[in-house]
Amino acid sequence: MKTFLRTALERSISVVAFIFPFIELSYYFGAKVFLSTESILLKIFYLNNIQKLTNFYQNNVYLIFILMIGIFIGCSRGSLPLSKYARFNIIQAILLNIICSCIGSIYTFLPVILRESIIGITIANFLYLGVILLIVYSSILIYFGRYPKIPVISEAAKLQVQRGYSD
Repeated sequence: MKTFLRTALERSISVVAFIFPFIELSYYFGAKVFLSTESILLKIFYLNNIQKLTNFYQNNVYLIFILMIGIFIGCSRGSLPLSKYARFNIIQAILLNIICSCIGSIYTFLPVILRESIIGITIANFLYLGVILLIVYSSILIYFGRYPKIPVISEAAKLQVQRGYSD
C-alpha cells in the first residue's frame, strides 16, 4: 500500500509539473486563441479561469521563474527525494516550458500586421492546441506509468537525469 501511494504521488507531481508550460502558453497565446472565437462559453471560460492564472503569472513572473529553476536544479542533481521517473518527467515539463517561452517571445516580435491577421491567429491556434495536446499526451502516459517521448526534449531530460547520478 505504501509503494502504491508513493507511486501515485510521484505520478501526480509529474503531471502537476506541466502547469508551467500551460501557464506560459496561456500567457502568450491564451487571449488570442480564446477571445478570437465566436463561442461565448469559451470566452467566459477563459476570462473566469485561465486569465486568473495568467494574471498571477504576470504579477509573479520572477517568483515562478526562481521556483522553476530551483525545481530543475533539484531534479537534475538528484537532491529531491524523487524517483528517476518523476525527475525525468518534471525536467521534461520545465524544458517544454522553456520552449514555450521562446516560441511566445518570437511570436511577440512578429510584425503586428502578421500577428493580427488570419495567419497570426492560425499560428497562435496551432501552437496553443499543439502544446496542449502534447501536455495531455504526456499526462496520459505518466498516469499509466510510461515515459512520454517528445523528440528533442526527452533526450535532454534523460541527459539531465543521468547527469544527476554522476554528480
